[in-house]
Amino acid sequence: MVQFRLKTWVTWMAMVVVGATAVAASSQEHAPAPSGPAPVLVTVREIVKPGEEATHAKLEAEYAAVLDAGKGSAYYLGMGAITGKEETVFVSGYSSLEEMSDVHDHDETLMGEKLDVLDREHSATLAGMETTVWKLRPGLSNPDAVSLGKMRYMELTQIHVKLGHSAEFADVMRQVKQGWMKVDPEFHFVVYQQAYGDSKDDSYLVLIAMKSLGDFDKHHAKVGAYQKSVGEVMHKRMQEFESADYDSTVSNLFVFTPAMSRMPDSWTKDDLSFWKPKGVVAAPAK
Repeated sequence: MVQFRLKTWVTWMAMVVVGATAVAASSQEHAPAPSGPAPVLVTVREIVKPGEEATHAKLEAEYAAVLDAGKGSAYYLGMGAITGKEETVFVSGYSSLEEMSDVHDHDETLMGEKLDVLDREHSATLAGMETTVWKLRPGLSNPDAVSLGKMRYMELTQIHVKLGHSAEFADVMRQVKQGWMKVDPEFHFVVYQQAYGDSKDDSYLVLIAMKSLGDFDKHHAKVGAYQKSVGEVMHKRMQEFESADYDSTVSNLFVFTPAMSRMPDSWTKDDLSFWKPKGVVAAPAK
């Protein structure tokens, strides 16, 4: 669960970056669910120890139950890997770093002791964990107006660009955006740039949410038309930039896992059979 994986980092940020502020009042509520992509995104990647999958899933469900009972402020989407490493990824959005700190302080004040116990048990189920904070690049994105609650899958692509080449990357991504909007205006994606985390280069995260895997098939079928749209010269330039200035790029598919998520009611009320399942479901097997 995202909220308490950030505990040490948020505590440090509140003291050093934001300033020593009073803990949020218990009546504080999370800001309304955003209609567009969050300006600040937090991703937590967890690799579960072999044999601990059921325990991990049970603890994640207990986190959400404690937050629900205590009227917690934290929301997050849990996803299981279909490709790549067998991992669970949690995604949580905020309007700012300050809001992220306030949400943490609010839930810590009301439910900190209960969540601390769960957190210690949860840590014992993990073989590894990585937390990253990202900032939205709106000019490079083409977000979808449809609520994330209606989606079921997400493609996550992390692009590592060599230091000093972020301006060229931004220019190429603008061309990519224009090309796809000509060919398929319904193709939506969101681009984030890493603000905090473990990276030795300039890292970007591209999120593509879809209702079905068939939607990815339809998108891939239009690649040829997209390449024609951007033109041979620009397409060659994009390939040369990727070859010379990318350190690496990794793209994988994930499926939404309701039992490991805590989404706003406004996003889930129309599909409770999916988002509020009975029992606990472990992260899907690859």
